[in-house]
Amino acid sequence: MKIPNRQKFTKNHKRNLKTKESRKTGLIFGNFGIKATETGYLRMKQMERIKADLVKKLKDNMDIYFNFYPVFGLTNKGTARMGAGKGDVSDWYVLVKKGSIVVEFIKSRMTAGEMNKVIRYSANKWPIKIKMTQVKTGLYEKQL
Repeated sequence: MKIPNRQKFTKNHKRNLKTKESRKTGLIFGNFGIKATETGYLRMKQMERIKADLVKKLKDNMDIYFNFYPVFGLTNKGTARMGAGKGDVSDWYVLVKKGSIVVEFIKSRMTAGEMNKVIRYSANKWPIKIKMTQVKTGLYEKQL
């Protein structure tokens, strides 16, 4: 996975974990999706593992659209004594808020039951709790 090559500020404060997502709450591209049921951080290695796992499990049955990208730098402790500043960026992460759609599945050739099995298998590898969501017709969504 690529990391941001240029940012205005690479060493950020930690983000607020108490708020819910208000923008990315509905499916845009696909028939099925993975929705976060709690707020948390996704690190870069976890994102790569999740992507590889879903691609391996689904193979050529559908296209997958990932709504996350590592934006914030995670720093180590400073090696010097106090007053020497913040440590170097060691890892990248993204904040996933409760209620946001994290992954969407496009052009699905699978039924809802088969898709639910795949997502339950994948849920063990996520650091946050997730559930499957499905578009019924038009603007309505069905939570499974």
